[in-house]
Amino acid sequence: MVSFKRFLHIILMIAVLGGIFLIYSVNEGRPENIRAPEGPVPAREYIGTAPVDGGEKPQVWVLGDPEDGRCGEIYRNVLQLCRDLQLTVAGQGRLDADRAAAGDLVIFCSDSISRYADPDRFAAFIAGGGRAILAAGLGDSDPLLWQVLGVLERSPGQDLREMVFERPLLPLQPDRTRYGGSSGSARLAVSGDITVYIRDGENGVPILYTYDWEKGSVCLINGNFLADARCMGLLTGAMAALLPDFVYPVLGVKAVFLDDFPLLTPDDDRLCSRFYGYSAEGFVRDMLWPALLGQSLRTDTPYTSSILAVSGGDFGAAGDGVFTTVCKTALQFGGELVYAARCPEDGEFVFDRDLIRRFSAVFPNYTVRGLALTTDNFSQEMLDLPGADIRSVRGMLQSRDTRLSQGDGYTVFPAATAGNSMEEGNLFAICSVVGAYGMVSHVFDVDMLVTGDGDTAAWDLDKRQIGLFESEVLARLPWLEGRTLSQTGEDVQSYLGMEYGWSKNGSRLTLDCSDAVKGQAFFYHTGSRIAGAQGLTYQDVGNGYYLLRVRENHGVITLEEER
Repeated sequence: MVSFKRFLHIILMIAVLGGIFLIYSVNEGRPENIRAPEGPVPAREYIGTAPVDGGEKPQVWVLGDPEDGRCGEIYRNVLQLCRDLQLTVAGQGRLDADRAAAGDLVIFCSDSISRYADPDRFAAFIAGGGRAILAAGLGDSDPLLWQVLGVLERSPGQDLREMVFERPLLPLQPDRTRYGGSSGSARLAVSGDITVYIRDGENGVPILYTYDWEKGSVCLINGNFLADARCMGLLTGAMAALLPDFVYPVLGVKAVFLDDFPLLTPDDDRLCSRFYGYSAEGFVRDMLWPALLGQSLRTDTPYTSSILAVSGGDFGAAGDGVFTTVCKTALQFGGELVYAARCPEDGEFVFDRDLIRRFSAVFPNYTVRGLALTTDNFSQEMLDLPGADIRSVRGMLQSRDTRLSQGDGYTVFPAATAGNSMEEGNLFAICSVVGAYGMVSHVFDVDMLVTGDGDTAAWDLDKRQIGLFESEVLARLPWLEGRTLSQTGEDVQSYLGMEYGWSKNGSRLTLDCSDAVKGQAFFYHTGSRIAGAQGLTYQDVGNGYYLLRVRENHGVITLEEER
C-alpha cells in the first residue's frame, strides 16, 4: 500500500513534469510571444553607518616575496585574502619578534622560515603562545626548527592529490576528494602528537596538520596549494583551527552559470541525431534542459545563461533556433540571460550586432544587465553593448584584474570554478571556495554538454557529473542564497564596503557591522554552541561553523555555558 508521504511525492512529480510539458508546449514555434519582466533588481535595505572597533580580529604578519616564483603567488594570494577579510596586516618583510604580540598570527609564504625570521626568535615566539601558519610547505633549510613544527624527517617533494579529510576543517567537505593540480608536497615523518586534518590517501603523508608546542601552536600546509586562489579555504580553515573563535565575512550566495549556450547549427543536429536520435534542439529540450531544470528547482538555484556577443571577431553561425531554445529555458524559473565576452590578449574586440539585433527582436521587453567574461581581458568599453544596461560583470576569482571589485556604475562578481566534471579537482576547489568566501560560483559549458568532443556520446557521463554537483554541493548548501549575476551586485558592494569587528567576553560574543546590506553573511567558527542571538540570525552549518546574517549594526550572540 502506498504511504501518504509517497502519494504526495508522486503527485508533486506529476505536477512538476506537467508544468514542464506545458511550458514547452505553449507558443511552440512563436518565440516572439515570449516576454521577460522589465526593470532592475529591487534594492535591498542597508543597515546604517556606525563607528566600528575591530575588536578581536586577528592581526597577521604576511611574510614572503611577491617575485619568488610559486611562493610569490602564494604570498599574493594570502595577502589578498587577508585584505578581503579586513584583517590588519602588521608586517610583510621579516618578522619583528619585538613587535609581534602573542595573539598575532604569522603566515609564512615561503618554505624557508629562516629567510623571514630569526629561528631562535621564532621558536621563542611560538613558545610564548604565538601562532604560525606555514602556507607554502616546508623546505630543507630549517632542520633546527623541526621540533617546533612536529617534524621528525623530511624527504624531497612529490605531488599529493588524493585528499582524505580526517577532521572537520571546512564548512563543506567530503570524506575523500582529489586535488587537480601539482602540489609539490614533501614526504614528512611527524610526531605522534600532531593533529591531522587532511592526509594523502595513497601514502598517508599529512597535507594539513596542527601541532601544539609549549604555549603556542603551528599549522603546516604541506605544499604549494595556495598558489591556486581556489584553494584559499585551506588558509581560512587553518586560521579557524588555530584560533579559539574566528569570525569573518563571506558572500553567502550560490550562483550557477550556463556558458556558451548552444548556438544550434546543422552540424549539431547531425551529431545529436547520430548519438541520441534527436535533433540538437530536441536534445536540449527533452534531455539536457530537464536535467538542469530539475537541479535548479530542487536546490533553489537560478541559472545565469550567456550568449556570446563580444569577441575578437570569431562568432560562428547560428540559426534562429537558438532563440527559441533560450526562450523556452532560461527565463521561466527566475533565471537571467546575459551577454558573454571572449576577447583576445590584444584587447581588440567587436560586438556581434546581428546577434544583438535578433536577440532584441525575440526579447523586446528584456534589458540585458550582465556581461560574463570568459577570458581575463576586460575593458570598460565592453559595457557599451547596444541596447544593454550592464551593471554586473562576471570576472574570474583567479584573475588579478577581474576578481571581486566595483567600478563606476558596475560590480564584478567572480566565477570561482568551471568545468563539467566534478571528480578531477573541481569538487575540492568548490569546497575550498565555500570555506574562504562562503559562496558557490560555478560555470558549466553547455555547448560541450551538447556536442562533447564530437566523437563520443558523452551525455551519460556528463549527467552523472551534474548529479554529483547537485548531491555533493548544492543539496548540502541550502543556507546559501541563490543568485543570478545581476542579483549579486549588492552582495559585492556590501562585502567590499562594510566595516566589522567582533569581541568575546565569557559566553557573550558581540559583532558590530557598518555600511552592510541587511543579511550580510559571516562565518563564525567556534568550539562552543550558540544558545541565542539578538540583531542577527544564525544557522549551524556543521563542522564547527555557523552562518550569521546581520540585521542590525550591533549583534549579540550568547553561547551555551560549558559544563
